[in-house]
Amino acid sequence: MHEHQPRGRPRQERLGARARPARGGPAPEPTDVFEVGAWRVTLRWPAAGRGGPTELTIAPRPGADPFQIAQGITSTVLRSIPLNKLTQKMRAALAAEHDGGLVPGTGEPAGVVADRIRAAAERDPTPGRKGRPDEFFALVAALYIWNIDNRHSNPVQRIAESCGSTWRAAANWVRLARRRGLLSEGRERSPGGELTPEALRILAGGAGS
Repeated sequence: MHEHQPRGRPRQERLGARARPARGGPAPEPTDVFEVGAWRVTLRWPAAGRGGPTELTIAPRPGADPFQIAQGITSTVLRSIPLNKLTQKMRAALAAEHDGGLVPGTGEPAGVVADRIRAAAERDPTPGRKGRPDEFFALVAALYIWNIDNRHSNPVQRIAESCGSTWRAAANWVRLARRRGLLSEGRERSPGGELTPEALRILAGGAGS
């Protein structure tokens, strides 16, 4: 005898969520897992925490009624996933982590990252054709993202102030970080973007240096 799912919205059961900050390497992608009727739903967000989830997986939950599973994933199950609410909650959790001052991908406070950028710029104020190393621009990209995550309306100006540079120099650093594939483009030339996998790899290799 099968135990049928009652009509209406499937019952939701939270199994927990986790969103851990970066510690000396690429930050793990925040995930949230909960159950809807006979199904287990897993959502994964980008480590930067902006926008909706990049992955959504629906699979039968352990011990679920085979009759319900045989009916497949219905539109009712899909509608019962509170996507907007879960995304807002994940953003709030990540914002709380950023209040601690850790810059994405570095595991370091913003002041420490800014000091590293400042020291590198002062050691070699005119790098010439050879340019600066990728690690320098990865740090700039990470600090730029941190400023956006902390809702600073002019992240380039904030970089200039914290690193002791001119606005023009900071803007050029950000532009070169994008050109080198370390920072993705924002929307319609507005402040924004994401650290690329290459930037996270470089930051992980240079953590604590």
